[in-house]
Amino acid sequence: MFQIKNIVDLEERLSKKSSVSSRVGLKPLHDSERANLAELAAAGEGTIPFSIGICATGDPPTLVELIDTIERERFPAGFSLAKIIIVASACAPRTLNHLERMQKTDPNIVLIEEDRRCGKAAAINRIIRENTADYLALVNADALPSAGAISRLLRSINRDEGTGMVSGVPVIAPRTGTASRILQLMWGTHNTCSQDLNLTTLSNHGTDELMVVRADALVELPDGLVNDGAYIAGRLRVSGFRVTSLEGATVRVDVPSRPIEIIRQRRRILYGHMQVWNLVGRVPATAESLMLFNPERGFGAVVRTVAKRPGLLLALPFAAVCEFISFVGAILDSSGGEQRHAVWERYAD
Repeated sequence: MFQIKNIVDLEERLSKKSSVSSRVGLKPLHDSERANLAELAAAGEGTIPFSIGICATGDPPTLVELIDTIERERFPAGFSLAKIIIVASACAPRTLNHLERMQKTDPNIVLIEEDRRCGKAAAINRIIRENTADYLALVNADALPSAGAISRLLRSINRDEGTGMVSGVPVIAPRTGTASRILQLMWGTHNTCSQDLNLTTLSNHGTDELMVVRADALVELPDGLVNDGAYIAGRLRVSGFRVTSLEGATVRVDVPSRPIEIIRQRRRILYGHMQVWNLVGRVPATAESLMLFNPERGFGAVVRTVAKRPGLLLALPFAAVCEFISFVGAILDSSGGEQRHAVWERYAD
């Protein structure tokens, strides 16, 4: 289904010889598989291989459309898709059946089935171990990249060896009601902050929904980790890599429809940011942290977001209340001394 060049054929042969062993810390640059691929690329043979990793659980409503989008994508010249690595954790039988049928017709799909959920961090670690390509694109099973988004991210990260991660820009489908306006304000502020931080050296946060990472610098995630994008980005930034987002690479994300679910989701995310702060040693540069440590930049992002869409001003007090409750809950979770939220319940829409 995909045109895989000589370099990918070699990669497949090498991957069959090597066991799926655990990587700890940075993957060494002298890794024999990647060194051989680099020599071939330098000699003008083959193309730059990349893989796409998808973590799925339950019955994601957009998973089939996501895979179709990937298979229809015309990736840039010089790049070749090596593998689509799908970790299916406690998926519904109909989802598994569909994935198994797709695997039979597409040799590039690597399906890893798990009977029970162990958390997204554990699933991503399995993807990392399976990957042997130069770049790894990670996308949520309930997210849907726009046409060409992954290609734009690949071109962007490949242009600069100093960039370790490039994230997409999340967008949501507007709905009626207070919850939708709250989410539009929150995501709008998030994206404003991300684009603002692109112009500085402060960016150390990635969007979990869609990101492309340089495999040389990718690390395995700690057990119990909640926010994979924030951790990967934070580690990359500490290691000296740049972390950016790309405005032209949008990804549609699934969001809750009730304020109580927004609070639960935000509580988990804020807890995850505190966890990353403790693990990496630096607080993720997000809207809420900027409001605390760089108020001019943080509140400025809110002002610019509302200025673009004045109707969101009505959602501001509701968003503030939701965020305050979520923040208090995250602090309580963090003070408990035990890991929380690694395996989280889906909100019911």
